[in-house]
This record gives sequence, C-alpha cells and structure tokens, in this order.
Amino acid sequence: MKKIAIEDEIEQYLAGNPAVKEKLADLSKDELAEKVIGRIQAYELEKIRRNKLPDPIEEIQKIMRRRGLTKNDLKGCIGSSGNVCDILARRRPLSLKMIRNLHDFLGISAEVLIQPYEYAKR
Repeated sequence: MKKIAIEDEIEQYLAGNPAVKEKLADLSKDELAEKVIGRIQAYELEKIRRNKLPDPIEEIQKIMRRRGLTKNDLKGCIGSSGNVCDILARRRPLSLKMIRNLHDFLGISAEVLIQPYEYAKR
C-alpha cells in the first residue's frame, strides 16, 4: 500500500501540487529523482508489455479460422448468435463470464482477453 501512496505523491508532485512538494521536500534530489525514474520505467514497461499482447477479438477470430470454428460454435461461450455477432463486430465488450468461457473453450490467455480494446459504445 505504501508503494501506491508514494506513486500517487510523485504524480501529484510532477503536476505541481504545492502540498506534496512540501511533503517531499525532505527527500534528497537523488532520492526524488530515483523515485521519478522508477515510476517512468514502470510506465514504459507496462506500455511495452501491453503493446505486445494481441488484440482480443483478432485472437478469437484467428483461433476460429485455425480450428475451423463458426460463430455458432461460440454460442456456448458468449450467448446468443446476436451476442456473438456483436462481440466479433466490436459492437459490445466481452463480459467477465464470456472471458472465462472463451479462455476455457479456446485456450486464449486470460491476460489477452481482459485487456482493453476498441469497440463501438452504444
């Protein structure tokens, strides 16, 4: 919990919050620089990791093609044929239940399925 508080303080410090600047004033410049650099590195690593994961819908479609599955085959995982079409056409997001079912049925990593992706919000 303390790590999260420190990261929030650094973000507020960088945003120019005077109360936080006073609170962090007793840190040496080296300590403060080390905390800021650590936060930047964590952000960059997260960004790189996120960029390497395939898009969830593209991954579903790729596995469907590879296994010769149809939209009807996904009805057990996603629900009605309308839901399947809406998901594959990006008209609605995957629910947690759908993610679990797709993970079990298709073997797609849950990390791939839970990541944010673009869909048309109604």
